[in-house]
Amino acid sequence: MKKILLILLDGIGDRIYKELGNLTPLEYAKTPNLDRIAKLGASASVYPINPGMVPPSELAHFHLFGYEKDFYPGRAVFESMGFGLTPPSNVSVAHLGLRNVTPSNEGLMITPWWPASEAQDAQKLIESISHFESGDIHFEVKYIGKSDSLLIMHGGCEDITDSDPFMHTGRPVLEIEALDSSRNYGDAQNTAKALNHYLRWTHEVLSKHPINSQRILDGKLPLNMTVTKWPGKHQELMSFYQKTGLTSSLIASAPMYKGMASLLQMNYIEVDEGEPKYEIINKLAVAKQAFDNGCDFVHLHTKAADEAAHSHSPLKKAQVIEAIDLGLSDIWSWEKLQEDFLVAITADHCTPSHGPMLHSGESVPLSMMGEGIRVDSVNHFSERLSVGGSLGQLCSRDIMPILLNASNRSHFLGGRPNSYKSLGITSFKAL
Repeated sequence: MKKILLILLDGIGDRIYKELGNLTPLEYAKTPNLDRIAKLGASASVYPINPGMVPPSELAHFHLFGYEKDFYPGRAVFESMGFGLTPPSNVSVAHLGLRNVTPSNEGLMITPWWPASEAQDAQKLIESISHFESGDIHFEVKYIGKSDSLLIMHGGCEDITDSDPFMHTGRPVLEIEALDSSRNYGDAQNTAKALNHYLRWTHEVLSKHPINSQRILDGKLPLNMTVTKWPGKHQELMSFYQKTGLTSSLIASAPMYKGMASLLQMNYIEVDEGEPKYEIINKLAVAKQAFDNGCDFVHLHTKAADEAAHSHSPLKKAQVIEAIDLGLSDIWSWEKLQEDFLVAITADHCTPSHGPMLHSGESVPLSMMGEGIRVDSVNHFSERLSVGGSLGQLCSRDIMPILLNASNRSHFLGGRPNSYKSLGITSFKAL
């Protein structure tokens, strides 16, 4: 059975731009190593969720690892676990952020500024608003770092909207509402009402806090409001091993991925981002070591292309993609690469280099190579050519079964060796 290396190039997909000759940054970039993988294997065009739907990275990864949306716990759970704080089980939580707001006719307008380096003030401010009760709901706040905290809603419901407009800049703090789709609509309504009460209270307390008074004297913006996003609930899930039969490592550079690895019981390996070429070289070396230590599956994540897209320069993104490709050249030195490994490369979403959207809903390419793969005619790793690949048009949730099948690890649907639903071959109990 082959070992599986899944390389995820976060946000590498894009749209076409006139300054690149109506090519995407990936199509424009010189990528001999990505192209070699495509030539040696099979390709597909992949919608991270469904056509046109715009996913966050964490939801796309959740699908990619074989999990269904109904069990998605919300990003607040991943983030807090990434900082070493495990939320209580079956209790609704949300991310709580400190912000600066200014009253206006439209409401409390959020200053487009994130206090990333205000940890000392932020922690003390959070202590002043760490407990609050409204009706039957008790709010508890746990500080996790920078301006970020975990809001625990004892007695609350997670089926509510965000108060943080997030990437919609120039908007006020939003009133929280119950989701129309909630199965517990009454509880969601009560939670929304109580949380709006809590947020207004935090604004009153923080506006009068001595720390903020001193910040104003020092010429700093006061952290005088809290906003919420990513509500969810921590519940026990099938481990990645139970789901796939694979011992696994996740190599990344951000707390969210550490938290996801923790929840899914994957081994997490932190590798600093750095210059894209050397980030990939270092992460490939760590991946090879994980395989040498007996790991069946390694997920290697890099955010370099995604971050380059946020600079709003298609050319810069193309240059970063070329640097990533240079780093990938080290993989060809692996002994028996084709015989012993299944190597797959894809993305979690498209990140436009121009325009107002954080992510976009176009498809992304997938190429995988390994001995026995039915090689197709795709010779370039790109968004448009991948549409002609032999693996067809997929969604992210299709990828894990395809990888398990290609590595000879798929569960045979004609048998039931264990009590849980698994995609791959897992352990079983002898009589």
